Amino acid sequence: MRRFRWAIVALMFAVPAFAADTRFPEAKSGRGELRYVNGIPVLTLEGTPEEIGAQFGELALKPAKTPLIGRVDSYMKQIGWEKVFPTMIKFADIVYYSFPKQNQVELKTAAKVAEVDQKLLTALNAIPDLAKLGGCSTLVVEPARSSTGAPLFGRILDWPPFEELPEYTLVIVFKSKDKRAFAAVTFPVLLGVLSGMNDAGLSLAINEITASKDESKSPNMSGTPMLFLFRKILEECTTLDEVEKMLKDHKRTTWFCLTVCDEKGGCVFEVTPRNVVRRSGEKDVCCCTNHFRTDELSVTKKCRRYAKLEELQKADGKLGVAEIAKVLDSVNQETSTVQAMVFEPKDRVLHLAYGGGKSATAKPLTKLELRPFFEQKPR
Repeated sequence: MRRFRWAIVALMFAVPAFAADTRFPEAKSGRGELRYVNGIPVLTLEGTPEEIGAQFGELALKPAKTPLIGRVDSYMKQIGWEKVFPTMIKFADIVYYSFPKQNQVELKTAAKVAEVDQKLLTALNAIPDLAKLGGCSTLVVEPARSSTGAPLFGRILDWPPFEELPEYTLVIVFKSKDKRAFAAVTFPVLLGVLSGMNDAGLSLAINEITASKDESKSPNMSGTPMLFLFRKILEECTTLDEVEKMLKDHKRTTWFCLTVCDEKGGCVFEVTPRNVVRRSGEKDVCCCTNHFRTDELSVTKKCRRYAKLEELQKADGKLGVAEIAKVLDSVNQETSTVQAMVFEPKDRVLHLAYGGGKSATAKPLTKLELRPFFEQKPR
């Protein structure tokens, strides 16, 4: 009887861990592989656009098909888009042809492999260009203020936390032929980038913006869709200057801030369809929330979250991962804060927490070494 009781206890503790792992079953598809590292699902995609699309469809889209994609209508109703989203689906073919060609191939292949409607998948990848959903806060600490002697980049993603969506966070490592390898902290319906780091240590994250002083129109659908533009940056750039040039060389769809950090330090690019303005930090700390701050673009600088980040900016002393995590927790938006992360660009390290039920900042950060994934070159 005693042995039986212990077996029941063991089963009770084993079931949650098993359930968590089965959100994304460990598996291989072609040269792609999904496995867990320190409890974090990491999906590696490698090869041509067709190969990457097939791997993404098999290893990411299929597991998310019923729990996430199958509930899109409920999600749209929750955020008040039940009347707007059908129109987005209707015009998805037009949007699809604004995607870079390699991403068109990836998306089309993934949709076919996972048996997901291509128009639906297209619309989901274009949402950030068409509407404003997220909140988000970012913080870059320069080497002079960093306790590690190297830059640190903290970021929280605030997103409407529909049902199990936060729990479907995963890290995808892309290894496309003739491009830089990079890792994206993302969801299994996105082929673009919300937050990520490449093999040169260049890291970036989006902050959505709702108004601009330059009176530019948003969206500008002749531009390169945001998440794919950010992906292109990670695939081709290594420095802040290269990022600035790429942003200026491409048409942009909407207003956004892009916080960027390389091995030497970071900045915020305030971007509209008309302008790209670079903003550096103060006292070796650069903060960003959801308002433009530069004279050229700002319509208001009032933000409770920014004021809290400024407190850390104005204070003295060195800052490490723990201090950044603490200040990010002070600006969390409760259950809407679905991901929290700190990048160490010089060492190619990601510290990540995610999940629903409470702010991701209330959960411990897990360290993930990205360098081993980057160093294995595409075959």
